[in-house]
Amino acid sequence: MKLTGFEVHDVALGLEALEPGFGIDQLLVVCRSGEQWIMPEGSQPSSSRADGFRWYDTGQEHIITSATFRRCGYRDGYDTYDDSPTRGCDTNSIDGCWGGSSVWGMLTHSDEFNPEVMQATKDITYEDCGRRFKLADFANDELSSVSGRIQNWLDIDGSASGLNEPTIIGSGLADAGKWWRVEDGVVEDPEGPLTFIKIDNGPDRGLGHIRMEFDEELHATVGETA
Repeated sequence: MKLTGFEVHDVALGLEALEPGFGIDQLLVVCRSGEQWIMPEGSQPSSSRADGFRWYDTGQEHIITSATFRRCGYRDGYDTYDDSPTRGCDTNSIDGCWGGSSVWGMLTHSDEFNPEVMQATKDITYEDCGRRFKLADFANDELSSVSGRIQNWLDIDGSASGLNEPTIIGSGLADAGKWWRVEDGVVEDPEGPLTFIKIDNGPDRGLGHIRMEFDEELHATVGETA
């Protein structure tokens, strides 16, 4: 599939796609425009997310180019990349958002289905955004998973990470150990948490995957409970 020229305003989630092969070009997501949200009685806009794009954790092959995210992501406590008082959104009753909102969300709930080489971005622009990155675990936020520890994507020009040079973005979870800390020069992102690896700092750096199969019957029990 390919989606070109997609634009949305005042949304909980700009876009998510479960598709093994998806090109997205010329994307504009304005999570909060400043207009007042009219909600059902008893509801508040702060109960709604302000997420830009959510990566899935397996079987997806997405390339996103020329994408702009505006006023996405929760504001309070997230000023690593932008400290403007108007960045993102807060929990106000006019056009607020949920406190877990982020520009990018990465699903990390699985120990059976794990990321491979499945996501790449180029020419990403942030305008007045709050929290940029979040490893999102819908099963148990207190425990890490295999999917969380090996989460990764290829930031072709460094525009997603903000380093502005080719970058590999890997998990920053503490129990990922030193897998993504390939050198002293990696950049730690506290918001994801993620690790940014500058491709040109090492010889022929890239992403790959190894698939090992040994006992189909035993493997089928992974992720299952008695």
